Amino acid sequence: MKLRTRILALALCVILLLGLCGCLPVPVAQDALDSLYEEPQQTQTPQEQAPAGQVQEIETLAGDGYFEPLARDELDYDEMQLGEITCEEFAPYCEAITAAAEKNSREAFHRACYEAEQMLIKIDTAASLLALDSDRDATDEALAERALRQTQAYYDAADLYHQTLHKISEGEHSRLLSREFETWQVEIFKSYDQESSQESMDLSAQESELVRQYAALSAQEELDVDAAADVYLELVKVRSQMAELAGSASYADYAYSAFYSRDYTPEDAQKIWQTAKEDFAPLLTKYSDALSQALSDSGISRTGGITDQNVIDALLYGTARMSPEVREAAEYLVEHSLYDISYSEKKLPTGYTSYLYSFDVPFIFNCPYDSYADYTDMFHEFGHWLAGYYHGSDALYGVIDYDLSELQSQGMEVMFLQFYEDLFGDDAEILRAQTLLNLVYSVVTGAMYDEFQQRIYAEPDLTKDRLLDIYREVYASYGFKPYDGYEYEWTEVIHNFQQPLYYISYAVSAIPALELYARLAESPNDAMDTYLRVASMSDEDYFLTDALRETGLTNSMKSPIGDVIARELEESGAFDIS
Repeated sequence: MKLRTRILALALCVILLLGLCGCLPVPVAQDALDSLYEEPQQTQTPQEQAPAGQVQEIETLAGDGYFEPLARDELDYDEMQLGEITCEEFAPYCEAITAAAEKNSREAFHRACYEAEQMLIKIDTAASLLALDSDRDATDEALAERALRQTQAYYDAADLYHQTLHKISEGEHSRLLSREFETWQVEIFKSYDQESSQESMDLSAQESELVRQYAALSAQEELDVDAAADVYLELVKVRSQMAELAGSASYADYAYSAFYSRDYTPEDAQKIWQTAKEDFAPLLTKYSDALSQALSDSGISRTGGITDQNVIDALLYGTARMSPEVREAAEYLVEHSLYDISYSEKKLPTGYTSYLYSFDVPFIFNCPYDSYADYTDMFHEFGHWLAGYYHGSDALYGVIDYDLSELQSQGMEVMFLQFYEDLFGDDAEILRAQTLLNLVYSVVTGAMYDEFQQRIYAEPDLTKDRLLDIYREVYASYGFKPYDGYEYEWTEVIHNFQQPLYYISYAVSAIPALELYARLAESPNDAMDTYLRVASMSDEDYFLTDALRETGLTNSMKSPIGDVIARELEESGAFDIS
């Protein structure tokens, strides 16, 4: 079990943001989707297409037994309405905890703590739901304010909860804590510092407001890159203060430990920078232009007329053939409308999977591009969704290993490669090459943006000019060619603003995902088994390194595997598209 360090649940609305890699479009091969099930042959909704008896007959690559099912309500997403919940509404729950402690009643104390925690989870979920609403219309400032206010309500409620238990830890009935909580939790309550916590919350509020400003900018028809850069400079100042308050040597150290709970340091990540530059960047340099030309020559356009139903049908087609457990999860997602992948010009241009703790279900959000990327984005997010469906997360004290989570999502992209002929017809080969090169791109950009941000947060007295100079230097070191305005390219990457130092997770997970592809080429069943074992590992109990060790996939920070994978990709002929 990992050590839990999430005191105030600063990653309140935990989102697993998807790094879009510029995938190009292709309409799904409808003939393949029409034959998803034996009968009927005409195009219908997935539920109509898939009578239970017929789905059972589909041969799968793996069986059951990878996941322990999680009990859940049969609610549709539109039934999950909570509205706003204030800290004032939470206060009586803390008063009940205090009253139970004063009575020295273990039973009453247990009940009061449980009810308070459930209310905290409800406030967290309300914030997640409002964040989803706000992301659907990033132009609505009033809605954004509501979402921000609900986030602050959670911070305030969590603070009040910890204050309450801190006071009990100093009183005559402190033994109640050790009977109710684990030792590490009791230590959190004992050490809780109200003054520093308030300062931390004030900084978090400033950070949230700056992120909101960036979201409003990104929702415009054209991003004002200068304004975005100004917001970023302020974010760097605020986050550096956060790190200083926490006693960290740098914001990179702080983020790696406090937010992402990584079992490696920012210095360790530099090994991935080198691997990306030496082994994977040359693949991008060698094949990107040729692949783009091949895509253009193939007639695949950026306006493919891709519908939400096309994407859902493709998801159901592949998952029905992976395993009964994977199929079950996909059907539940569709049945209860636990996704929003419709296009809107008002939508925040990103994709992520959010966990709605009060309802024990994940939710997929994506802003589509009417391109082939809409399929791969959905496959990626479903990897997150599958893991969340079978083993959620501790809403109050859980720490997610994002590196493992990204292998679960990128691995799902790889698992779908075997169905490309059925889904995309004559375009399968070229689109498979595109998907693999996108994973290579994830390695390179994952490293690049980590290096960029580590250097930024280490820079004293950062100015806009110095910020742009650093990006130019880092950009060039990964073999990318400059173009007009490229020095502002980083402003289009939402992670730099919302989830600083996250991007390295894409790099460290994409490398074993590419290794998983090699297994897929040799034995689809074995590859599926490997992937499902990874997907079934709770990211609360496992680090990526644990998953790699238990499945025989290589830890690229401990073994020079990058050159081997790069060579295998080249020798496979995957990118030799004419």
